[in-house]
Amino acid sequence: IPDPQPMNNAATSPVPPDAAALAALQAFLTDLPAGAMTLERLDGFLSALNCAASPPGPSVWLAQVWGESAEAQVSFENEAQARAIAGTLMKLHESIGAALERGGRGGASHRPRLALRPDGLPGGNDWASGFVLGMQIAPEGWQPLLADDEAGQALVPIMMLHHEHDEDEALRPPPIDAAMRAELPEVLADVLLQLHQQLAPARRELQRSERQALTFRRSAPKVGRNDPCPCGSGRKYKACCALQAG
Repeated sequence: IPDPQPMNNAATSPVPPDAAALAALQAFLTDLPAGAMTLERLDGFLSALNCAASPPGPSVWLAQVWGESAEAQVSFENEAQARAIAGTLMKLHESIGAALERGGRGGASHRPRLALRPDGLPGGNDWASGFVLGMQIAPEGWQPLLADDEAGQALVPIMMLHHEHDEDEALRPPPIDAAMRAELPEVLADVLLQLHQQLAPARRELQRSERQALTFRRSAPKVGRNDPCPCGSGRKYKACCALQAG
């Protein structure tokens, strides 16, 4: 299974996958054993990853998309299909992040994809469950928000949907009436943007630290083989740490 690779570059802004690509992804996920994500759950899941202060890479989250029990049974018709599915996943992931960034600048933000119930109203439970799963696989990325009770209030609508049909009655929220449910797409879009903005300082700090670490590695002087070993042993580098470095 190929890991999705980043699709965007500095010259282009990520665009969402088209309807045909999404339909192919949905059909592929539907054919997997029980446990694979629906598109609604996937949207919530990727939304959470894009909000997190330190999101995991595809090698971590991809197994959750297939469903952990189904991962070993995932197979593709050919390499072209494998690359197409992986490409659609990464496009979806990056386009959600780009939309949230755009929303933070006052533009159109990401609107969660919510499946409709038989009564024609948006469900939202599957989306919320995907979002919570995205939080659970990257818990450290949510600590800056969870440590602040006031900021954490933004999660309440998501948690209400997540627990709406919980087996534990004590965790179920008050009933969500039809009027409230009809407004879910707008409510969740606002909540999502708020969460993304609240965690933005932590994301920027992580990016700054990563850039500094990269600069340090690039700027470190190259040690000559006959120079003193930087470990402080007093021996020449070629007779010390160079042996371990190969």
